[in-house]
Amino acid sequence: MKYTLVLGIAYKKYKNPGDIAVYVGGRLIDAFQIDQDVTFVCEDAVTSLLDETWYRRLDLFRWLARLGTDNYTETTFADATSTTTDYDHTVNHATHELVPKLFKIYEIEEQDLNGLVEIKVDNSYNDYNNGFMKNNSMIRFPCIGLFPSHFVENRGEQLMRIAKKIGGGSDKYEKRTGRNRYDDYKHLLHTWPRVGSFYTKRQNNMHEKDRVLTGRCWIGGDFTAEIPIKTKHRIKYLSSMAYNETGFFWWDHWTSILATCKPLLNIYNEDQRSNRTKD
Repeated sequence: MKYTLVLGIAYKKYKNPGDIAVYVGGRLIDAFQIDQDVTFVCEDAVTSLLDETWYRRLDLFRWLARLGTDNYTETTFADATSTTTDYDHTVNHATHELVPKLFKIYEIEEQDLNGLVEIKVDNSYNDYNNGFMKNNSMIRFPCIGLFPSHFVENRGEQLMRIAKKIGGGSDKYEKRTGRNRYDDYKHLLHTWPRVGSFYTKRQNNMHEKDRVLTGRCWIGGDFTAEIPIKTKHRIKYLSSMAYNETGFFWWDHWTSILATCKPLLNIYNEDQRSNRTKD
């Protein structure tokens, strides 16, 4: 079985291009440069990017309304040893900071999905002088996702059907427990197919420490983002470093975006996906 790995990127350039290399199971699958700023799709344009087919057929138009108007919430972590009880804070973001204008998409054989997905970034460009710094290059990974490639056939049908089941299960969980996942830090659940957090390993810890970060974080300097590859329900998935992975996966906006974003669907349907970008 083949899998699709999706990497969404936002970037703020200072002076020189950033160099990015992507490894899966210790094997280099791509290396590229980003030589200009990469921003986000405007808030009022997010829903226009989405194919409405399965929202209509599965009675999920409320999800489109939510994407058009809602904020979304993510959590930052205190340090590299964070567990599900060590949090900094949660932050609300408008959906205009949700979908970046650059994606890299790769199709990978299941037998090659072992160990880690590693994203190595060389991006130490700044104006640091005598203890002060005003400008520096920074990068964000709003989306790092992995799913079986056939889930997005027929305009994302199977992934949307699974998303509906996950969303229904999330609603039942909240009603049964009285918990809101964003208000109850001890019970944050793992989202799928997008990973909720990842470990960043620094080349040196002089200015920045190794730590767990999320897709909402702008990251400067040289580092490697590490995401473990695991198996659950006979499906390979990317493991969040600090979320609770017991029980079912949780729904978030990216579950449906990965299934219905028209620019992504166009790339999924191409015969050759490796080294493809959409901006």
